[in-house]
Amino acid sequence: MRHDLKLNDAPFEAVKHGRKTIELRLLDEKRRKISVGDLLVFHRVSKEYDILLGRVVFLYPFESFEALYQALPLEKMGYQKDEIATASYHDMEEYYSLDQQKENGVLGIEFEKLERPYLLDGHMHLEYGPLNREYVMEFIQSAVEKGLDEINILDHTHRFEEFREVYEPLRKIEAQNVWLQQKTKFCNTLNEYEALIREIKAMDLPIRVKFGLEVCYTKESEEALRKILSNHSFDFLTGAVHSIHGILYDMPFSKEYLWEAKETDWIYEEYYQAIRDCIASGLFDRLAHPDTIKMFHYAPSYDLTDTYRKIGRELQERNMIAESNTGAHYRYGHEDIGLSDEFLNILKEEGVSLIPASDAHHPQDVGSYIPEAAGKIRSKGDCLWKGVFTTLRRVRRCWRMKCCKCSAKNVTTMKEAGWPSWR
Repeated sequence: MRHDLKLNDAPFEAVKHGRKTIELRLLDEKRRKISVGDLLVFHRVSKEYDILLGRVVFLYPFESFEALYQALPLEKMGYQKDEIATASYHDMEEYYSLDQQKENGVLGIEFEKLERPYLLDGHMHLEYGPLNREYVMEFIQSAVEKGLDEINILDHTHRFEEFREVYEPLRKIEAQNVWLQQKTKFCNTLNEYEALIREIKAMDLPIRVKFGLEVCYTKESEEALRKILSNHSFDFLTGAVHSIHGILYDMPFSKEYLWEAKETDWIYEEYYQAIRDCIASGLFDRLAHPDTIKMFHYAPSYDLTDTYRKIGRELQERNMIAESNTGAHYRYGHEDIGLSDEFLNILKEEGVSLIPASDAHHPQDVGSYIPEAAGKIRSKGDCLWKGVFTTLRRVRRCWRMKCCKCSAKNVTTMKEAGWPSWR
């Protein structure tokens, strides 16, 4: 079974450097589910994409922290040598009152830190299947079989009736109009999607599952998008650029209407300006596939370094996450597994957070080249990716949208583990 725990910077650093091997918690209903052998996922509160993993090796239930502090070694709780003399069980009253301790008891969780990476696939779609639990479970099962710890599901906005007006400008080209008439377009409502999300989150799942939207962004549609999105709440919102002045760049017919009709340099300039507008909009937590414009192997004649640098700085200023998306590699045959090395290095230098993403459109594609993309991210520097981005960022999104409909529910996992021996 998996348990997600948030830690402030000081205890997180203590776990990271091996100074803390016992975590202290209230022995409430949630913590009574912890067993020896369970997986602990520690999230840094200030940077929730920063993750450490641990395995439970022993459990110490006590009636109070006073009793726990008398019995267990303080240095294993994260106290340093010069703090031992002044350490006190009263320190825990900042988090848990005496009444809470009396009602529930307390728990010391001894663990060993795991060195393996936390594997996330941060981008996949239900687009070609029904919006129901059974289809979601196919994606989850595929993720489990491939050893993933977490998946993020985000359907395109062109699935939902609420966004129909946003796509009207695309209809001026007949091929795009035909594409928008497919049965997978505008076939559901956001209320139906949210109902499915609630159903899935009420389940015990073998991995963590987050839900969001991939929002097709244009400068012209920005205010319409803001209005629609303000009425709904998701774990995250991902902004994506798929068209340039009303012409899709990533479809088979795009070569005729865009790539063979316009100058490549102009296409790249307009694409990356749209990316920058997307970031500046303040609507999004993440940026989808930042350099997927490369998918058909058209390249500009000018150096993109300055453009990459500006995007990196703007992402960092907005505290946004950028994907290293493998879809262009296995779906379109591009040689890069995720972001190009140049773009990846620049984002690292600018302090941008990254997550690997497969852009899977079918269950069998979940996790495609995720270990490779994650390895490339980690190899560029520890500060770039500590495992996975998991923050909901609802508070920030509500502030900018003036939305008050947020709620969150932590999802724990189900594994071959029984109740604690002391229960």
